[in-house]
Formats: sequence, structure tokens, C-alpha cells
Amino acid sequence: MKTMNSMDSKNSIPLKVSIVEDHDIFRKRMAELLQFYPELEVVLIAESAEVFFHKFNRMETEDQPDVILMDIELPGISGIEATFQLKQKVSDIEVIMFTVFEDDERIFESINVGGSGYLLKDTAIDEVVKSIKEIHSGGSPISPSIAKKVLDMVKNPEAYQTERKEEIPFDLSPAELKILEQVIIGKTNKQIAEDVFLSPWTVKTHIKNIYKKMHVNSRAAAVRLAIKRNIA
Repeated sequence: MKTMNSMDSKNSIPLKVSIVEDHDIFRKRMAELLQFYPELEVVLIAESAEVFFHKFNRMETEDQPDVILMDIELPGISGIEATFQLKQKVSDIEVIMFTVFEDDERIFESINVGGSGYLLKDTAIDEVVKSIKEIHSGGSPISPSIAKKVLDMVKNPEAYQTERKEEIPFDLSPAELKILEQVIIGKTNKQIAEDVFLSPWTVKTHIKNIYKKMHVNSRAAAVRLAIKRNIA
């Protein structure tokens, strides 16, 4: 593993890094490893997006992270939704998405919400550090296997769009699709229940199933994805 031998880091201000990861061991290990690199400084560690935003909103602007290592599969607010919310607040913070999956949909969504990098969690620490510095310099670090998928999307966008359309509507049942359409136009659970002649509890259950099938964790994320996928 690389140690403190980087000549260009001695007289430079360290890049400030945040780690948002719900897996305790991975989060702690990543924080420990990054401490070996003097060109980096870990300024914020959080086990969820909610905790991240709580800490982030209390930081002075000059103390906020330059680069965030964001787990996609977070409990509560997902990493993708968190990235979207963060970029709405502070557009110049760079986000590297961390995942164990090479999922086309998550890659596409990560790019759409403003993620500038996409790494697998088994990426070597030297490569993670290299990616942090690369992204801060305007690059877009991506794990090789994922880079191939992104390149395929760029080289053959029509085929990718066709594939995405064939996936619509995420295996939603007719009832779920009807409820999603009501969600898209902004109706509350109570209003939806009245329109489709179901109890609010049943509507809530349907919405939870919709979230699960669409791989989202919020109403806003479901609406945004539905619009992108031409469900509305």
C-alpha cells in the first residue's frame, strides 16, 4: 500500500473527503486507510444520508468536503437520491458512487443525478485515492467493468433506450401502475385511496411495492424515474 511519499502533497492543501456508508466495517476500514494519504483529509463520516445531511448542514462552507464517497445502497434515502439532493444544494461537490453491483439502471441514474464517478467496493485503496484526486481535477473515474457498460451506452444509445423501454413499467401490476400515475401528478395517499376505491393502508402498501420494484426510496425519486422512463 502507498505510504506518505507523495512529493506534490507536502505543500498543498489536502482534499477534504466524506464517506457515506452504512456497512460499519467497510466504513471504518475506508476511513482508516485514507488516513495514510497526507494529500487527503476525511472531514465527515456518516452511516446514512440522513446523518450525512445533518452533519453537512452544520459545517462551515470552507470545511465541507470536496469529494464524497457515496454508497448507493443506503437505508432510508438512497445514495442516488442523496446525490440528487446534494447537487441541488452545492453543485461543485464531486460524488463517487460506491457499489457492489454493476447495475445498468443504477449507473444511468447515478450519471443523471450528478455522480461523477462509479467504483466497485472491491477497488484497491490506491485506486480509490487516485480516483478521488482525478475527480477533483475534472475527471470521471469508473471501474473498468463499469466503464465498458457506460461506453456501450454512449456508442449505442438507441439500443440502450430500446432496452429501457422494454423494461417499462418495472413489472408493475395494473393497480400499481394506476397508483404510480396518481403519485406522479402529486396526489396524497388519501386522495389516491378515494380515486381508486382502496383504503389508505392498501395504497401505502402498493406504494412500498412500487418503490421496491423501481429501486427507489422516495416519492420524488419514483416520480423522476417514471418521467425519465416515459411512464407518465
